[in-house]
Amino acid sequence: MKAKLPQPNLPTPSEAKTSSPVLELSVIVPCLNEEANVEELVARVKEVFAVELLRRGGAELILVDDGSTDATWEMLSKLSETENFIVARRHSKNLGIPAAWRTGMTAARGRLICVLDADMQYQPEDILKLHQALLSSSAEIAQGWRSQTGREKGARYWISRACNLMLNRAFAMSLRDNKSGFILCSREVFADLLSYDGNYTYWQIFIMAAAQSKGYTCAQVETRFLPRRAGKSFLNDVPVRVMLRACRDFCRAVVEYRLDRERKAAKQFF
Repeated sequence: MKAKLPQPNLPTPSEAKTSSPVLELSVIVPCLNEEANVEELVARVKEVFAVELLRRGGAELILVDDGSTDATWEMLSKLSETENFIVARRHSKNLGIPAAWRTGMTAARGRLICVLDADMQYQPEDILKLHQALLSSSAEIAQGWRSQTGREKGARYWISRACNLMLNRAFAMSLRDNKSGFILCSREVFADLLSYDGNYTYWQIFIMAAAQSKGYTCAQVETRFLPRRAGKSFLNDVPVRVMLRACRDFCRAVVEYRLDRERKAAKQFF
């Protein structure tokens, strides 16, 4: 029989009200129709939180139901009642990943923030690699780049690689995996990244462009990226519409994160 894992060190409700942040780490996970994945996700994150450094500092998992139409919310509610490290939040309709991150931020008590997908293509265990990379470097953001080992190389893989090349060229960057949103940073840095001006549909694609524009340094960490275990990605339904909206977002991001930055730099120079 598997040994019972120690619970993360969480404050009492009264301590949380008087002391913020009070934890080492808050992991924010947007969930859209992920009823088949959340139980395994919670179990694996719980094991990560049992590692001594995080257990001593305290950690929490913030699950944000972003307008699911399945039983995701019911499962999140139940899990948050039985596990003291889980915080559950809900959107009545689908608002997108950045909105879910913001909702998670309003509930977060960690001095550090990590954002992770619910489908477990990024591996929860790699949170520890990002955490260690941030602590052991002078970088302000640790970003997990998706290793090619074990990764499916179908059409979506090559589209992703093309997008990475475009983003690096457009924003004068050289990241291995520019559009990877598996990051860990301080809560102040994450809040700053989320303070953008443009009206985007998929702003999460440009999170590292935002980091570059705002002058943050990045430690790149190789992480595993495996096929989705269960459920279906929203990209499967309307890929053409998604691509058109992403192209529109790309134009807006170039204006906000490159052209506007160059204009401001030129004004300061003169």
